[in-house]
Amino acid sequence: MKVVVQKFGGGCVEEENQELTAERIMEAKDVDLMPVIVISAMGRQGNPYSTPDLYALAHKISPNIEPRELDLLMSCGEILSTARMAHLLRSKGYETIALTGGQAGLVTDPYYNHARIIDIQPAHLLRALDEGEMVFVAGFQGVTTEHAITTLGEGGSDYTAVALAVTLQQTPRSPIGEEIEVAPVHIYKQVDGVMTANPALFEDCSSEPLNIATLSYEEMVVMSRLGADVIQHKAAVMAHKHHLPVQVRNFTHAGGAFTEISRTVARSHRREVTGVADMGPLRVFVVHDDDPRCGKRLGELLDRDRFNFYTLPTEGEGMRVAVKPEKYRDVRGMISHIFRDREIPFEFVSEEFGLVSIVGEGMVGSMEDIRGQALETLKANGIEVDVVLEGPMSFSFLVPEGQHQDAVHRLHRRFIEEAPGS
Repeated sequence: MKVVVQKFGGGCVEEENQELTAERIMEAKDVDLMPVIVISAMGRQGNPYSTPDLYALAHKISPNIEPRELDLLMSCGEILSTARMAHLLRSKGYETIALTGGQAGLVTDPYYNHARIIDIQPAHLLRALDEGEMVFVAGFQGVTTEHAITTLGEGGSDYTAVALAVTLQQTPRSPIGEEIEVAPVHIYKQVDGVMTANPALFEDCSSEPLNIATLSYEEMVVMSRLGADVIQHKAAVMAHKHHLPVQVRNFTHAGGAFTEISRTVARSHRREVTGVADMGPLRVFVVHDDDPRCGKRLGELLDRDRFNFYTLPTEGEGMRVAVKPEKYRDVRGMISHIFRDREIPFEFVSEEFGLVSIVGEGMVGSMEDIRGQALETLKANGIEVDVVLEGPMSFSFLVPEGQHQDAVHRLHRRFIEEAPGS
């Protein structure tokens, strides 16, 4: 039995796109793959039970709705989409079954709105595969050991897909003894794989981002951490840990360009920089605390509440931290709450910032030269760089939010469009 886990994002399952998504599923079946299909909620606001509409409904009920009940409500979008797609394929003559995340065996910790998967009990899923059924799984959700529904954070359907594929990869045989082989995970989007920059920032430009044919696991993890729409960061880390191959594909066509992510890929270009990632607007706050233990304590608090944050260098005493606002989490309110409870003095900076990063394995060995080129490019175009953060294969530049898009364009032109091999 050769199984392929296919994940379809919100745009793929909107009403006008469901037939195209069905085609991708049937094509897998045509080449004797057993599909396990992970489904997101319909993407755009205004679609039935889209995530933004469910969130608005929850806060119409109460702006202080309990996180447990919020997750229960927010999980409905994926359940509805999953049932609809399972029914569509059944109407085409296939045996199908629709499962919630909990029914598929995903067990999480009880951190509502941002849960982590702690166990997978795939007995129901494996029985369905043994019976020859196409298995449709609602993404973005799991259950606690007390059977409460949880959600997995923004992009959580990627996490669902990778977790299920890892479990299948670690299951040598099905309950009836059939050997299981797992194909690369297919993550379906509305673009031709992972791009060299966010295409949404180039809609009115003469240039456009390029497809990245191959990515290493390390690049995938770094790019997802820095804001690139590769796959959700928790999913990227899990795929890397378990050496799980991933392909990012366009759901609108079967052939054409896509991105392969695995440990065996060779670099598909000669550029030093693989891509430009971006994130914003970020909120920056200053902690006025001279205690040398402040940094460690602050990191523990932010990690506990599962924030995506960056500690920024500062010339004076205290600390500056940039935090990514998230959909459906009042990040500013949460930070205010945890700091005031502990009487840690802080204040938010009124200005918003963007984080623009260049990433690539090819940068290793010439990091200082590339850093200088990037800073020269930004400053020559009047872009103010507040701070530079260096990673193992990345440089990130904190810029005013109003210059965020221009910074992406300038760095993309310098390191992608004008680079050898592009």
